[in-house]
Amino acid sequence: MLAILCKDVFISQAREYIYNIATRSRYRQKNVSLKQLIKTKNITWLILMSIIYLPAHAADLREVKLLIEAGATSLAQIVLDKEQPALLLNPEEWLEWERQRVALYKQSSDWKKLIERLSHNPKWVPVEFSRWSQEQIAQAQIEQKDTDAALTTLRKLIWNNPGNNPASISLLPAWRQMVIQAYLLEGNISDAEVAMLRYQQDNVNPNEEWKRLRATVLILAGKPYDAQLLVEKDTHMHSRTIFYLAQLNAGKKSAKKIWKRVRTLARNKKFSKTTRRQFWVVVAKAAQKANDYRSAIGAMQVALLLKDVKRDVSREEKLLFAFNGDDVWRLYEHYGRILGNKWQLLIGNDEAWFSKASNLVDKQPMQAMALFAVLIKDAVREQTRVVAHNLFASLMAKRQQGLSLLSYLYLQDSQKDKVAYIPEDLRHKLIDKSLAQSDIKTASRLTRTLNEPPEGADIVFWKMRRARILILAGQLDEGIKALQNLVKTTPVFEPQQMDRLLQVLFDLQTVGRHKEAIRLFTSLPMEGQSGQLRREVLYWIADSYKHEKQFITAARYYLLSAGLLDAKSMDPWAQTARYHAADVLLEGKSYADAGRIYKRLLDITKEKSRRVVLKNKIQQIWLESNQQTPAKQK
Repeated sequence: MLAILCKDVFISQAREYIYNIATRSRYRQKNVSLKQLIKTKNITWLILMSIIYLPAHAADLREVKLLIEAGATSLAQIVLDKEQPALLLNPEEWLEWERQRVALYKQSSDWKKLIERLSHNPKWVPVEFSRWSQEQIAQAQIEQKDTDAALTTLRKLIWNNPGNNPASISLLPAWRQMVIQAYLLEGNISDAEVAMLRYQQDNVNPNEEWKRLRATVLILAGKPYDAQLLVEKDTHMHSRTIFYLAQLNAGKKSAKKIWKRVRTLARNKKFSKTTRRQFWVVVAKAAQKANDYRSAIGAMQVALLLKDVKRDVSREEKLLFAFNGDDVWRLYEHYGRILGNKWQLLIGNDEAWFSKASNLVDKQPMQAMALFAVLIKDAVREQTRVVAHNLFASLMAKRQQGLSLLSYLYLQDSQKDKVAYIPEDLRHKLIDKSLAQSDIKTASRLTRTLNEPPEGADIVFWKMRRARILILAGQLDEGIKALQNLVKTTPVFEPQQMDRLLQVLFDLQTVGRHKEAIRLFTSLPMEGQSGQLRREVLYWIADSYKHEKQFITAARYYLLSAGLLDAKSMDPWAQTARYHAADVLLEGKSYADAGRIYKRLLDITKEKSRRVVLKNKIQQIWLESNQQTPAKQK
């Protein structure tokens, strides 16, 4: 039941979260209301909190979808596992839940789990569901690029379903299309053509989707004119992009005319980004074919900027309209060689190329970048390549959305060796851009290449941010080393700096590096810091000792935190610290000390619910200590 799940999972997490943010330094207000605390979290937290207070009833799929919509896919998985009806008791509902589970795997691209789950269906599931499962497995295998396995699965589907079965007849076209897609994925064009002909025998009136797939095969098979005729009258915009690509490849109409026509379509913002992106790729190819490399580069850069890095493209788009930053580099380099031939520049004469490019920087920056691209590839001296990179990247950054273009040209996996060539000031800007997009991986990759802050930056804040980026990206040893160097070389931290530093140390605790956190906390220069801040540091040291299961040491630090300003203090902070000290003493089986602290807290506590908790703790001590006594006597 959902109510049980809420009690077991959500409520405990909610209390833990509220406790943490109420006590950590950035939320030091004495009386922070629950309403104020909830406002500090994003919409996902609000949705999860609303679920906690849903009336107790059997969970339904709407709640699972609510969690998925909130981005809480892991919690959605927990609900699925806990609440899915039993197959034998309610087969129809079980099948609905199972379909949602598969949809969740697909959304998170967890193809391995999808295949594993559907490969072990109970034997008594309906035939239709079993057939659907095999189809989903085949799709997942294609996504994993395991074409041999996908083809094996699809062949079984096709062969094991008799032709007189209505369900099989309706699904057969989709299966055959998947067979073709698998062949295309492995580059087996000839078998894709054979499968296409077999499909045509079974389907007299194919739909537009099928025609696009067939046109794709024809283009890849070197028959663009046939593809052009096939989709010539289709109105779907994806069909139009394929039509113009086929027309361009067929060569029966001038590339310049195609370029002008498709450029007009690509500029139409009424079309989807996907459609416009494909049109711009055709524009780039047409311009290149017309030897207009300036226009080709411009079109390809627009196509890059229209990419959605969070969404994968369709299989057909990968086959016909695939492009990346490497393609832009090749266009710049090719354009540069054309210009070099025009001006009789010889490869190896770096000075002549560099002189010509430098003269073009202000008036013809794209031509200058093209010449720099050739130097980047072919310069004799390494220093020339470094300077060429520096100038190329600086000119690119000045263009509209230049930082995004730099990301595609310098930060994709195939260009790993080029990252260090980006000027340092641009690398700092790219880090800021990556952090704004929550792209910690890229920010970390760039951060590791920088050891000094940008001009005018606060050195302490910059070093803390650098360390935090490394920690968040999983580069824990590097991040810890950066923190240790920062603490060692900074004699005094200003209040804001100290507050920010504590956040980084909390991150270190979150990832379980408590030994290092303890060393860093204890080495902080605390002279001149407020008494309350010193209490907090002692408290967080205690927390780390608790996680290291050094309960007696943890209790010592909790109690130091409670009584640092006044040994008899019972303010809210002291009460919290004393309560946790008693908890860890109980864990360490120091029953007498734990009992005395609980008793003193009980004496001053008036809130009924809190008193109940303390009484239960005292009773727990009595029970556990009595169980220990006989064992000691033996």
